[in-house]
Amino acid sequence: GGQQQRVAIARALVNRPKVLLLDEPLGALDLKLRKEMQTELKNMQQSLEITFIYVTHDQEEALTMSDTVVVMNNGSIEQIGTPEDIYNEPVNAFVADFIGEANILNGIMIADCRIKILGKELECVDKGFGKNTPVDVVIRPEDIEITNPEDGQLVGVVENSTFKGVHYEMSVMCDNCEILIHSTKTAEIGSKIGMRVIPFNIQIMNKLLPFYDNVIEAEVSYSNNDDNYFEFLLEGETIKIENHCYPQGTKLKITLPPNALSLAADGIGDLKDVYIESVVYKGEHNEIILESDERKWLMLSDTDEQVATYVPLSFDFSKAEFEVIGQEG
Repeated sequence: GGQQQRVAIARALVNRPKVLLLDEPLGALDLKLRKEMQTELKNMQQSLEITFIYVTHDQEEALTMSDTVVVMNNGSIEQIGTPEDIYNEPVNAFVADFIGEANILNGIMIADCRIKILGKELECVDKGFGKNTPVDVVIRPEDIEITNPEDGQLVGVVENSTFKGVHYEMSVMCDNCEILIHSTKTAEIGSKIGMRVIPFNIQIMNKLLPFYDNVIEAEVSYSNNDDNYFEFLLEGETIKIENHCYPQGTKLKITLPPNALSLAADGIGDLKDVYIESVVYKGEHNEIILESDERKWLMLSDTDEQVATYVPLSFDFSKAEFEVIGQEG
């Protein structure tokens, strides 16, 4: 019943420290006990006037127990702020995805206070991103109003609706993208609905990486005209490109779209031990940022992957663009 946690905390507080570090102290408790202990800890911290540094992966704990939240990713601080600031004004897609449920969409900043998402232009309140800049857009599920289709800024088809006690959780397909809605209203599965969002509730953020960031500058190390292929070195690995041939010593700029990257099915891949830094669901796919020895990569995937793991990475060079940028000597 949480007695172990209470005893451990009491021992730590005997000497009245100025700062107490709690590393996932409630992780082993069930939901009801965890909520009770959260209240006890919050009251204890306020009555003793001791600073608690509370490490947690639980979003609710982070929001409900803190005066200040620090969101970290791979050992680096992504954002520091009040729970309200972190939830309502996330600095990037990682923070938005980590804190609370969110619809995170790809968008284009048409002009100040004007964003294009899912093929539609909507009014927002953000400025200073530059015309036609690719951005990430966050809309919280509770900020979407359900309307008649003819009154909606966006129109979609209801895929699922589940009663959650205080609201319905609805999944709506709009332009091949899944939109999550929390509403006291519901609609029949298969029906068409409209969706509206006020400008203040559309949050615009810089992308974690430019959408086409997968650029390789390489020099041809071997060329075979007879069999129509060439090779180059990438982070110590020999990469063979078939159906293309450039003279040895040619310097190339190779651009790979995100859908040309995949986790190696054979377990080997073109690059081994690539680190998964973040995974963000974008309504129709997961946008995954990976880090190898020398650079970061952007990949799109239909499957969810585990953050902070090492994986083999493969490239589909049939989707690549090749540009000659120089010649040896």
